[in-house]
Amino acid sequence: MKRKSFAVPAFSSYFITCSFVCIIAFFHQVHAQDRSMYVPAHQRDYSQENDGVPASSSNSSRFFVGGNVELSFSSNYSYVGISPLIGYRLTPWFSPGVNLNLNFVSDKTVPYQTTNYTTIGAGVFTRFFPFQWLYLQVQPEYNQYQVKVKSGGSIIDKQTYHVFSLLMGGGYIQRISENSYFNFGILYDVIQNPHSPYYGIPVIQGGMNIGF
Repeated sequence: MKRKSFAVPAFSSYFITCSFVCIIAFFHQVHAQDRSMYVPAHQRDYSQENDGVPASSSNSSRFFVGGNVELSFSSNYSYVGISPLIGYRLTPWFSPGVNLNLNFVSDKTVPYQTTNYTTIGAGVFTRFFPFQWLYLQVQPEYNQYQVKVKSGGSIIDKQTYHVFSLLMGGGYIQRISENSYFNFGILYDVIQNPHSPYYGIPVIQGGMNIGF
C-alpha cells in the first residue's frame, strides 16, 4: 500500500516562512516604539515632572473635555443623543473622569402611535493607555430609562426603569497634543440588564477630547 505523504508543498512552506518573518518584524517594531519612550536617568530633564508636564504648570492643564453628539432623523424616526464628559490626566497612562447621558428617541413606525424613549444618566470612567495609540476603558453608569407610548394625543402606556450598567472595552486614539486626541472605540455592557439602553448592542464611541 502506498503511504500518504505529509510533506508541506514548497509554496506553503515559503508562505509560512514569510508570514513568520512579518510577524517577528511587526513585534520588533512595536517593541522598538516602546523602548523609544524610555529616557535614561542621565538624559532626563528634571525641570519637568516625570510625565512630561512642566513642574510650574497649573493642574488645570491636565483636564480635558469631550464627548459625543448623535443626530438621526427620518419621516418616522428621530434620535438625539448628547454624551459630554470631563476627565483628568492623572498620569500619561491613566485618566479618570465623569460623563453624562442625554438621549431621546421618537418612534412613529407603528401606525397612529408614537413611542418616546428618554434616557438620563451619569457615570464615571477610567481609561488606561498601554500604548500611545490604544486605550482600555471601564465605565460604570446609572441611567433612568423611560418609555412613553401615545395614541390620539393621549398617553396609553408609560414605563420607567432605573438601570445600572457596566461598560467595558477600548479603542484607538490619534493624538494631536499631549492632552488632546481623537478617539474611536467600542464598549459593551457586561451586565446586560434587559431594561438597559445598551441591552444586546455595542456602544460605539467617536469624538475628540480637548485638553485645557
